[in-house]
Amino acid sequence: MSDVVLEVVDVRKRFGDVVALDGVRLECRRGEIHALLGENGAGKSTLMHVVSGLLSADGGGMRLQGAEVRWRSADEARSAGIAMVHQHFMLVPTMTVSENLALARQVLGMVAPASLDADVRRLAAERGIDVGDPRRCVEELSVGEQQRVEILKALVDVPALLILDEPTAVLTPSEVGDLFALLRELASQGTAIIIVTHKLAEVFAIADRVSVLRRGALVASGPASGFDHDSLAREMVGDQAVDTAGTSAVPPGPERLRARGLRWTSADGRVGLDGVDLEVRGGEIVVVAGVEGNGQQELQSLLSGVRTADVGGEVHVDGRLVASAADARDAGLAIVPADRRRDGLVAEMPLWENLLLGREDLRRAAPRGWLVPSEQSRRARPRLEAFSVRPADPDLPAGALSGGNQQRLVLARELGRDGLSVVIATSPTRGLDLVATRAVHARLRDLARRGAAVLVLSTDLDEVEALAGRVAVLYRGRLGSIEGDAVDRIEIGRRMAGLEGAS
Repeated sequence: MSDVVLEVVDVRKRFGDVVALDGVRLECRRGEIHALLGENGAGKSTLMHVVSGLLSADGGGMRLQGAEVRWRSADEARSAGIAMVHQHFMLVPTMTVSENLALARQVLGMVAPASLDADVRRLAAERGIDVGDPRRCVEELSVGEQQRVEILKALVDVPALLILDEPTAVLTPSEVGDLFALLRELASQGTAIIIVTHKLAEVFAIADRVSVLRRGALVASGPASGFDHDSLAREMVGDQAVDTAGTSAVPPGPERLRARGLRWTSADGRVGLDGVDLEVRGGEIVVVAGVEGNGQQELQSLLSGVRTADVGGEVHVDGRLVASAADARDAGLAIVPADRRRDGLVAEMPLWENLLLGREDLRRAAPRGWLVPSEQSRRARPRLEAFSVRPADPDLPAGALSGGNQQRLVLARELGRDGLSVVIATSPTRGLDLVATRAVHARLRDLARRGAAVLVLSTDLDEVEALAGRVAVLYRGRLGSIEGDAVDRIEIGRRMAGLEGAS
């Protein structure tokens, strides 16, 4: 019997005039961990959606364990042994964790709730994936917690082929290590694994084989040992230059963001924030590191004025009390949310309309109370191009973009505005490729250099190290600062895990 589990042969896919996949060939073998790389919009997620039955190819074919297949649905692909952890979660928000896993097992309504909860706890312990209380609704979970539920859902049964699309984006270093150990164990048992990632260090830590897509075409494939960081980066981005402008540091200026005694507790008694104090000065970048689910979502909501009910403490932007989201926006505060699809854009609206989702943008675009769509579309294109949104078609619905390009769209709206006083960005480079990540970091530094106060909430230690002027760690709703100029990754990682130092 051949050890080739998946064979993709000349697969093609178009979305209108956009060629997403251009005759792609790919193989994944039994017991192999295969890394799939490429910049945003290269076709990685589209290819995996074809493989997992979410999309139909326009041409070409596939073989699974030697048999030709053409999926009619994702359920059919899953029944054949393909499981996928999606970058954009495929969970039912109004259902509990247990119910979502029961739905994946096709036993929802057939097993008592207490038994479902016990099964989730047992499976989570076996797989080493902490999903917390299985009775919580998914809509109450942070992005990171939902990510862990997605991973656990994919591993309800051991699949023949496991696909993971950016699975480590919101995991801590220790959680990444645990996940990689689990993947190696699954591979040793014969599972074929494809991991889509932008993080080159992860490729060399976990992958046996590497394939690179660029603009819908396969440009490189081979054993991971045959590549190094530079050669992979060149294959991913070609001849693109990396924007590193505006990286010079400036002395901190006046205080622009101030929070005192921020507290919030949910209706079921869960402490979201527990007396958080925070200051960020103009010209300064402060990074709050932490595992998702430790209060990042609540901190962003309170600082931006989105959540005001049953809240303790005060927030000031440039000395102005923030009592609502409108107050925050009027004071010059920009927000890059953790969940771009839920909180950052409207998928059904065209790109140009998404760029106007803000009071000041609408006032400027429609001073007399009406919009001219053709004019706004024309004005949007340079802004989309400046942030490398692909395709930069202002009339395309936001939902048609890849995940990374949706993130670029949100960044174009929030960071492309004039007169910013404060920027709060949660995981701003989540899902972005190498070039885009460096460009976003450079833009954040440039905003600080021009006097803005920049607060970044991140789970990524590489990002913490790249950006931080000062570092604090958020753990179980409490904020502890770390003194010193150098970023100690080990110390930060330990505090993120609550092992020491968190007050």
